[in-house]
Amino acid sequence: MKPSEIREMSLEEIEAKIRELRLELAKERGMLTMGTSLENPMVIRNLKRDIARLLTIRNEKLRSKR
Repeated sequence: MKPSEIREMSLEEIEAKIRELRLELAKERGMLTMGTSLENPMVIRNLKRDIARLLTIRNEKLRSKR
């Protein structure tokens, strides 16, 4: 997910996407702890990066509203 795409989203959409990605990350981590080999090991890293991007841009938007 590119930062320019995130900046076009509203705060509500960003919050929903954060929840969605955190749920997906929990599922991937659960599969990993159960011993299932992941199809693509980079999935967890990419999910964490996308969540960080979303949180950063959300905080930027919140600060600009003050």
